[in-house]
Amino acid sequence: MRPVTGVRPIATMPLKLALLLSLIAGIAEPAGASNEPPQILAMKPLVVPIVSSDRLDGALRVTFALTAPNEAALARLTQRLPELRAISVGEAVEFSRLHVSTQMPVDAARLRHALTTALHDSGVASVLITEVSATA
Repeated sequence: MRPVTGVRPIATMPLKLALLLSLIAGIAEPAGASNEPPQILAMKPLVVPIVSSDRLDGALRVTFALTAPNEAALARLTQRLPELRAISVGEAVEFSRLHVSTQMPVDAARLRHALTTALHDSGVASVLITEVSATA
């Protein structure tokens, strides 16, 4: 039996329908999502030392911003900026000591996770790293 030109096999239609529905579901907005723009607080750049064994090898430079879930949270973060900076410096020093070398690129994803975890209790939704470098 010869296939008829221009006619699609019925067996592939459920697969295509399932694919179409999954695409529509991916585009749809999740329940409880707001149309509010993200609230971003830019931080001053951090520069912390890179210490290897017993000597100073270089500097880790990080420029980042903090995101807040809403405007009220952003206002609270702005008031607590010195405390947030102190937490960030401490975490950056620890990250530099454990994971940074001037001979290798900085793992920005790991640094972002470390900073987000350290600042999460302070009401920070996430950390956005805009620039990172390790120089000798």
